[in-house]
Amino acid sequence: MKRKYIFPLVASVLSLGACDYVEDDFDGSEKFDRPTYVLKKDYTLAEADYTKIGAYKAATIFSYSGKDLTGDEKDAYLKEVNSDLAAAKTENALADQAADVISFFLKETWFSADNGSAIKVTYNKKATATATENALNTATIYKVSNADYEQTWGTAFNFFTPTEPASKHVPGFLKTAYPEAATGQVALVDYNYSAQEPAGSATAIAETFEGLWEGNVKTAAIEGWANLTTKGTNSWQGRIFSNNNYLQQSAYKHTGELETYMITPKLSIVKGMNLTFDACYGNYVAAGGRLTLLYSENLNGDTKEAVEAATWKDITSAVNIPVPTGTYGTLENVCTYDLSALAGKKIRIAFRYNGDGSTGATTTIQLDNVVVKSEGSGEGENTFEAMAGLFRFDGSDWKSFNDAVVLSLADYKAMGGRYDNFSSSMAPADYLPTYLKLKYPYAQEEAKQTVAYKYYDGKNTTVNCSSYIYTAGSWQSAAVEVTTDQFVLSNGKWSFDPSTVINLPVERGNVEVSAFYQTITDWVKANHPTYVTGYGNNDYYYGGSAYQNNVDFRLSAWKGQGTYEGVSDDELKALMWKRLPEAFTRALEVLYATVAPIEGIHVIYTVNFGIYAADGVTTTNTNWTIQYEVVEKGKFEFVPESLKEVK
Repeated sequence: MKRKYIFPLVASVLSLGACDYVEDDFDGSEKFDRPTYVLKKDYTLAEADYTKIGAYKAATIFSYSGKDLTGDEKDAYLKEVNSDLAAAKTENALADQAADVISFFLKETWFSADNGSAIKVTYNKKATATATENALNTATIYKVSNADYEQTWGTAFNFFTPTEPASKHVPGFLKTAYPEAATGQVALVDYNYSAQEPAGSATAIAETFEGLWEGNVKTAAIEGWANLTTKGTNSWQGRIFSNNNYLQQSAYKHTGELETYMITPKLSIVKGMNLTFDACYGNYVAAGGRLTLLYSENLNGDTKEAVEAATWKDITSAVNIPVPTGTYGTLENVCTYDLSALAGKKIRIAFRYNGDGSTGATTTIQLDNVVVKSEGSGEGENTFEAMAGLFRFDGSDWKSFNDAVVLSLADYKAMGGRYDNFSSSMAPADYLPTYLKLKYPYAQEEAKQTVAYKYYDGKNTTVNCSSYIYTAGSWQSAAVEVTTDQFVLSNGKWSFDPSTVINLPVERGNVEVSAFYQTITDWVKANHPTYVTGYGNNDYYYGGSAYQNNVDFRLSAWKGQGTYEGVSDDELKALMWKRLPEAFTRALEVLYATVAPIEGIHVIYTVNFGIYAADGVTTTNTNWTIQYEVVEKGKFEFVPESLKEVK
């Protein structure tokens, strides 16, 4: 086949950055050669680029990446790419598979570039999660129960106080709840707190049913309560009207007889306690559909069989629900029952509904604000607020975790929320910067803070977190960092050039630098243990010091180990310098074991470090640099003549 080439003007190449070459038949075209187009440039991703990237298909990027993955590994890769593409579209940032995503972007944008082209791409990268963020994003939620409070007080106060704080009691509750907790596991704990010590009323239960439903009718599943149907099929349901949640039951459209129980948790009764609750009728019919109020001292379990086996005391005579004049009555107090005769006992209270759809006994019952409390001693009422705290398991005990601030119900309400969580309609990013500004009015430049919170995704509530940094008078998200990476076109494929610079400043106490040198010493300990000092953080086979964070070339120190007897100073100096290039490979091959060479690219690792007493005698630190090339996966080869002192 004959080919013809339509050459673009040079000006067009410069202005557009890419061009098409169109093939067709014409005689003599074989005489022409395609012009070379080698790019060398810097490029910063614009907002439009992130939008474009967000429209890519993960499968296409996988195909271009050339990765030989199958099964679960491929699924995991595609999941990460999809996450990256979603982040690009919504957050103008890339994450886990940034290199592969950018490689494909370069292919699509500079499709006519030739091998040897190199572009340094500056882009927003989602910052690697910190240890604190990882712990919080996998945290569990624990709500202190009435039984927990009873364990604290031995009676029916359902709050903590200054003398009985959450930090004193919650660790024990968590240890019981999570007997196989992993070290580092975090729990967000919801609890009540009163600034006053117990002096007024005692509360066994105060259930308002708020925060359980977001507009959809749901079977009522409330912690500690039992929702049981003993005849028929309907269960008690949760409803919401005029921003108020409540329980509802009816035999309307039910086939045949209906009997259902809504039973409280076990309640510890003290003298002076009264039971009160709100109720009303809806669609009232004389044929029936009625509420029966019961309590039991021996209910053992939350099953139909347990209910039938228990002994129940009927106290319905204390209930007076008005017959409505319209379709529905008004939820209002319909009962005040003195439980003083049961002081010192534990009971469960049941709200039983009986109706029958076949006989028309279908009256609706609505129930709210179930409270069992004493009137107080006249010394003042105990008021409390809903709080939240963080706790972390250290391998043996749960302890308060103060590396982040956690939002409480009062915080969400101050932001205009109705519930103790964020959601798609109340995004954390819209509120947290203002929250931090109000909470930390005297924050200094570069101050950092992580906020833990609950998030409801429409199905589940989980613990999430967001980190912020105080910059130029406002709190900015710390989730994104500006990154510049180089990509090189080789064999028709854009590849990330991961040549890396490792800086090892001579800073005693620098944990990251110590870890690097310790890896060298660990190798020596495993292979030449007599050269390692008694502290285990220094060796005189290579001279690596994880304590001083340098290379120690003092002749006196090397000979002090007792391993170089009969070796002259000159011989020892020569041995030091001979072994030095090998020393860093011991750390590189452990800490960068997954690094692999890239065809057509010299992947170079540059190590900048300090030598103490480079002449073997004078005790000063001098700066040095050395380079290694990645020759196999996890294998590094010293680049000759790259070891140099940096003046």
